[in-house]
Amino acid sequence: MWLSIVFFSNLADAGKGLGLLGESWTFASGNGKLIQETTARYKVPTAVNAVLFAGVIVWEGVGAVLFWRAGWSYRSGNASRKAVYLAVTTALLLWGAFLVADEAFIAYPLESTHLRLFVAYLATLLAVELLPEG
Repeated sequence: MWLSIVFFSNLADAGKGLGLLGESWTFASGNGKLIQETTARYKVPTAVNAVLFAGVIVWEGVGAVLFWRAGWSYRSGNASRKAVYLAVTTALLLWGAFLVADEAFIAYPLESTHLRLFVAYLATLLAVELLPEG
């Protein structure tokens, strides 16, 4: 659920940035502007920031779909560890990429949040693997 909300709030933020949603639209992450502020150190062009943000949105969308698919497989009785591993690995790679970007852009205030999310997903994977089923 959480990754789905992140995806939609970033999608809405991109919609605002493209002028598809008005400034009065309140459900938007503000991450588009945050990316611009973070990459300003290296004078990254706006078009590159837009591509980076689009990539993040797609990655989050794919991750959200994979988590819903994994959850649905458990609900329907067709539990698949492969679906869970794919979803969690997708999320871990996303937060790992953010951690690398945080270091590259000297974005230390953001890094602690991304590290906590990375660790939370690792803990989720451990819980899925180690807690008894049934």
